[in-house]
Amino acid sequence: MQTAKWLELSVETPREFVEPLSSIFHRYGSGGVVVEEPGGYNPDEGEAPSPDAPVTLKTYLPVNATTRSRKARIEVAMKLVGLLYPLPPLQERELQESDWAEAWKKDLRVFHVTPRLVIRPSWLQYEPRPLEAVVQIDPGMAFGTGHHPTTHACLQELDRILVTGDLVLDLGAGSGILSIAAVKLGARSVVALDIDADALKVARQNARDNKVARGIRIARGTLPHPLAPPGGFDLALANISSAATIRMAQELALVLRPGGRLIASGIVQDRAQDAAAALLQAGFIEERRVEETLWVTLVAIKGSATPPMHNNVILNEAKNPRQP
Repeated sequence: MQTAKWLELSVETPREFVEPLSSIFHRYGSGGVVVEEPGGYNPDEGEAPSPDAPVTLKTYLPVNATTRSRKARIEVAMKLVGLLYPLPPLQERELQESDWAEAWKKDLRVFHVTPRLVIRPSWLQYEPRPLEAVVQIDPGMAFGTGHHPTTHACLQELDRILVTGDLVLDLGAGSGILSIAAVKLGARSVVALDIDADALKVARQNARDNKVARGIRIARGTLPHPLAPPGGFDLALANISSAATIRMAQELALVLRPGGRLIASGIVQDRAQDAAAALLQAGFIEERRVEETLWVTLVAIKGSATPPMHNNVILNEAKNPRQP
């Protein structure tokens, strides 16, 4: 059988353009979007990259009859962004699927997201301590390893908020890392939605590998969705983007029970107020705002009569990620 080939497209960009370029790559790419932060720092020790350091974005196109048209659409969209800021030329290289898979592995490691939640890449060994919840993850062709600031913040807030027996919605599930963590932390069940067919395959395999497949219903699509009825969830996870959070605020409110919580991430700092305003208009009350590098995660409650005290957290300075 012939090995599949992929065309890797990459660009180095200032952080303020990560969101629009990620949206472009995700729309026209077929293998998800990779966001590479600069190296040389340890997030487990509270270290962060320089805010002025550029970020590398990558996406992957299958080498087939659609490759030329997909690449052309990305180039046109990048030219429009380039009117605001001169971007370097789009870089490309052809990979075998096996080469793509190996590229993920070189920088990933076992790490503790919280004192009880551990992420273990599938190719590394780890002996868990008592009461630790270990999530084995293989990103495959999907976003989500736990190392990116948005996923990292979602996992920390998930551990802080989730109550045993909660019904959870994971919108934009990617590799399934948040869904799997939710079940391992005590969720009764999870509905995981994603529009990317490759992500669904990876999420299903990761759920099987973690022996939690029975607790997660994985389906293609977004909100509204037949598996996400009104008032059907105690907790919703939406690690998507600023634009998607703003656009889907009403739908996210609809699927939560009164008093249910939302963890919304993938939000760049410049759009955090817009996202918070959209959630407020949809009936949410902001409970907590977590900032990590240039990303923001919003935690909000649906339909609370008395607004709780606002709590801003900068993860890179926090001593205890589980402390409210």
